[in-house]
This record gives sequence, structure tokens and C-alpha cells, in this order.
Amino acid sequence: MGKAIVNCMAFISHHISPRQTPQKSEGNWFSMNKLNSVLLLTFGLFAVLYLVQVNVLATKGYAIKDLEKKIALQKKENERFQMKIIEAQSIGRIQKKIEDMKLVRSEQIDYLTSSARTVAAR
Repeated sequence: MGKAIVNCMAFISHHISPRQTPQKSEGNWFSMNKLNSVLLLTFGLFAVLYLVQVNVLATKGYAIKDLEKKIALQKKENERFQMKIIEAQSIGRIQKKIEDMKLVRSEQIDYLTSSARTVAAR
């Protein structure tokens, strides 16, 4: 009986082993290593694309801020020029210029009239 038990144990250990690994077939193109590699590369690609997008958006944000500052400066300069125009067109300023240039009011105005319809002919 001892020999039968040994033979039975040898049979069991030979046919049923706890360390059995599944047999890989030669034509199996799908494996966990390949899947992990593809997922890792995809994740890396998306991470790089995300960083590029964030960088582009940040750069555009700074450009927009600079343009807004330029717009504000242009508005201030425009207001300053408008005030200069208003000041230059004021009646008091015009009268002062008339006095400085020693202009006099004309008393009698003569208008020229022309009876000819053509001014210049070739």
C-alpha cells in the first residue's frame, strides 16, 4: 500500500501542479505587457498634449493682458488729445491768437461774381 500511495502522489503532482502557468500560443498578439505599454504611451501622449495646451493658453493670457494695457494707455492718450483739441478750439484761445497775430476785423467785404460758366478750359 505504501508504494501505491507514492505512485498516486507522483501521478497527482505530475498532472495537477499548483505552479502551472497558462501556455502561451505563438499567434497571440494580445498580451497584458502590450496593453500596459499602449496605455502608458497613450497616457504620456495626453500628458504632453495637456502641458502644451496649458502653456499656449498661459502665453495667450499674457499677450491679452499686454494688449489690454496698451488699449488703456491709448484711451488715456486719446482723452488727452481730445482735451487739447477742445482747448485749441475754444473761443478765448482763438481770440487770444487773433490778438497775438495782430489781425483786424474787416469792415467792408467785397464778393467776386463771375458771369462765365466755365472756370478753366483746355
